[in-house]
Amino acid sequence: MSNGVASTDALITPIVASAWAGCTPLGVTIGEESSRFAVVADADAVRIRLVHPGTKESRVAELAPVEGEAEVWSRSVPGNWRGWSYTYEIERDGRTLSEIVDPRATLVRDGRAIVCSDRTAVTPRPDLAPRDAVIYELHIRDFTRDEAAGVRNSWNGRYLGLTQSGTRLDGTGLSTGLDHLVELGVTVVQLMPVHSFASLYDTAYEWGYMPNEFFAPFEGYASSVALEAPVQELKRAISALHEAGLRVTLDVVFNHTSEVWPTRLRGLMALAPRTFFRFHEDGTPWDGSACGNEFRSDSDQGRRLIVESCLHWVTEYGVDGFRFDLMGLIDADTMQMVASELHAIDPTILVYGEPWAAGPTPIEINEKGVQRGRGWSVFNDILRDGLRGSVFDEDDPGFLVSGEKIPRVKDGLRGAIDSFADTPLESINYIECHDNHTLADRLQLTVGEDARLTELQKEQMHRLGLLILMMCPGIPFIHAGQEFDRSKDGHDNTYNLGDRINNISWRAKDKRFRLFTFYRRIIRMRLDHPLFRPVTRQAVEEGVHYFDEDMGLEIPDGTIGVRIEDTTGEDTWARAVLLLNGTGHEARIPLPDGKWSVAVDNCHTLDRLVQVSQSMRVSGHSGCVLWQPRP
Repeated sequence: MSNGVASTDALITPIVASAWAGCTPLGVTIGEESSRFAVVADADAVRIRLVHPGTKESRVAELAPVEGEAEVWSRSVPGNWRGWSYTYEIERDGRTLSEIVDPRATLVRDGRAIVCSDRTAVTPRPDLAPRDAVIYELHIRDFTRDEAAGVRNSWNGRYLGLTQSGTRLDGTGLSTGLDHLVELGVTVVQLMPVHSFASLYDTAYEWGYMPNEFFAPFEGYASSVALEAPVQELKRAISALHEAGLRVTLDVVFNHTSEVWPTRLRGLMALAPRTFFRFHEDGTPWDGSACGNEFRSDSDQGRRLIVESCLHWVTEYGVDGFRFDLMGLIDADTMQMVASELHAIDPTILVYGEPWAAGPTPIEINEKGVQRGRGWSVFNDILRDGLRGSVFDEDDPGFLVSGEKIPRVKDGLRGAIDSFADTPLESINYIECHDNHTLADRLQLTVGEDARLTELQKEQMHRLGLLILMMCPGIPFIHAGQEFDRSKDGHDNTYNLGDRINNISWRAKDKRFRLFTFYRRIIRMRLDHPLFRPVTRQAVEEGVHYFDEDMGLEIPDGTIGVRIEDTTGEDTWARAVLLLNGTGHEARIPLPDGKWSVAVDNCHTLDRLVQVSQSMRVSGHSGCVLWQPRP
């Protein structure tokens, strides 16, 4: 099953990771004449209830404990059960718990697991080395819900909204949706959670960070009422993105579930609470997620669920990588196993996540630096806060506003190898994501209402931030709408604020088309020039030199000058120079010896050849890129 193409074997068997080879496959193994059901449960007895979707006929069967496999129960049930719903019932300590949803269900409709037999194939992933990744984070509903997107009504805000090409903003001819992604030039689309999740705050709208099941797609993004539509339509969306040359990563939430002990039990917490969750000695759950509970990744079955879920999405859906929410709560051994299993399938699969927790936890937090040389990457909050200021202090100005926090920006320009990374590819570089304020809102909050930014000033700061982001070694990350100055009306956490605040406004692309064009050109510049995409620590150490620290050039306060050498011999540019001015006033920055061609002049890309030497004027909140050709 290479390249993510679904199997066509007659028998549908759950994926078993190599560490559990020889163990009973968990979930449902579908055969022609019978199906085997296997579940992890801390129980005295386990039963399964199967219900026909039409006649509502029901069958009940007792599961038996599997010898030599702690808490594993299994039963082969004769018959063809495709399309039947099923739930588990357990006995524990004299109590009966029923209507339990299989946490390994591959399809969930109306709160019930379905025996799913879909074999829709997925278009193979396009070739892409990690060094060439430019990640674009989007939310399925947000991205195409706006009527101005031009997506057909039955598809907008749903999986199939990502499959429609040829969509245009009325009256402009500007691309939207899938075509917009291709035009922008990003190479990886990160989907905010699409695994089954609870809608606890708004039945019509959720971000997806209250997960239920980790092997099933969210049914609410399906356009059709057909039983297996969520599976088929997500596969069609991934195929469409692959066919457009884009890889797909999933935002996965393994640090907690939507369950609440002991009042809201659904699956894992009902079946085996202490196997799958961390508890205090007093019987209350740990809550390092700040969402009510904390998944026990370091238990054998907890680790197995995480690893096999990732394998399921890769082998059955052709997914190309994962972003781990609150990865700090997932122990490092589990993360290393995830990376090893996935990279055995394809070494270019991306594995990355948030290296922090949201509260106290009994485990050692899987933080920045733990990942060194172990196969995954982490979000770089050092660079983020250096550019825009601390996300926890709205009055804290970053480099883009004040010219401050230069050491943090310089650390990013060296791919974080001086702080937490063994190689630059371990650093996910970003200015904004779905969490916290958008860059547009943050810039205005930082300067304050009394000093409202002009559109020109804000755009200059925005351009400077994008320029730095794309010139930093590592993997750049963009939040949907960032490329046309997306605002969320000043709100910093909009998971429960619905469509009005969260949906992408496609008319903003027309209004901020100049900024969009800059994004497109700077992304293209990054991908055209390998000197901006070094892979190794040695390449950074040999190639990145600061004017003041390494070259003895005196530069004005609040500015950065850096020379980047092509150490690979791949680039048509022998070297480049970045001149960055975070202050509000013009600065003259001296240049290294020689004549330099200008590619970006004060955050405006040039289509003509201009050469300079000795020094260059850099406007406030602006930057320049200069280069010399290979001899």
